[in-house]
Amino acid sequence: MQSLMWKEFTEEGMLRYPNFLETVTQIMPMYAARSLGGMLYLIGAIMMAYNLYKTVKLGKLVENEEAEAAPLLKEHKPHANEHWHRWIERRPVQLMIFSLVVILIGGVLEMVPTFMIQSNVPTISSVKPYTPLELQGRDLYVKEGCYTWGSKRTGPDLHRIGGKYPYSWHYNHMLDPTSMSPGSIMPSYPWMLDNDIDTSTTATKIRVMQKMGVPYPEGYDKIANRDLMQQADSIAADLKKDGIETVSDKEIIALIAYLQRLGTDIKIKNTKK
Repeated sequence: MQSLMWKEFTEEGMLRYPNFLETVTQIMPMYAARSLGGMLYLIGAIMMAYNLYKTVKLGKLVENEEAEAAPLLKEHKPHANEHWHRWIERRPVQLMIFSLVVILIGGVLEMVPTFMIQSNVPTISSVKPYTPLELQGRDLYVKEGCYTWGSKRTGPDLHRIGGKYPYSWHYNHMLDPTSMSPGSIMPSYPWMLDNDIDTSTTATKIRVMQKMGVPYPEGYDKIANRDLMQQADSIAADLKKDGIETVSDKEIIALIAYLQRLGTDIKIKNTKK
């Protein structure tokens, strides 16, 4: 449904459905059908577990049950026309050792070249490390599952949302998504307006990122929270201009900082005068 709507153009050659929410409203019945199918699957799993429980309960333990071993087979004599790999297949220990050697050789050939070079990922000079506030916002973004709304193609392209809307838009969008995007099926996140940023983890996060190669200055973890609060105060002051009163140490501030960063490092700037 989404694919067909995105491929439909007007007579003037413009997209007939440029707003992604127009596709979301059309696929709502499909979501309902998917939910129904998942519910049926879950009910079936519960019935299976109940059936297993009742089956086990009806049985009883037999401690000494007579049994008879299967007769021994005659020793297999290889046929003259057998393939050579039959020889190793009948020797599981040798086969395991041979497989391990092959895997180790392949692993070494794959990994050693990456150890011999400083970096196999090209760097872009305009890409800078996240600020401490943006780093906290990124982790909130992941924790709250915000990224699933973009990857499921039921939301906008979040990778390029930075700078597209003012701070107040993001604030109101997290409080009530339908207020900014009528017809949205995104849930609201009101608790982020009340929860405080856990600044006790900032220094640890900076050190972890440094170990992963992110070029933060040496000792930056000790002053990271200072920069965090400076940026947070700036965002809170901007929100106040739009009539939104909030404290700068709330999670919503960190999330806004992160969202406003997305896609801005390599965004093409308008050079028109």
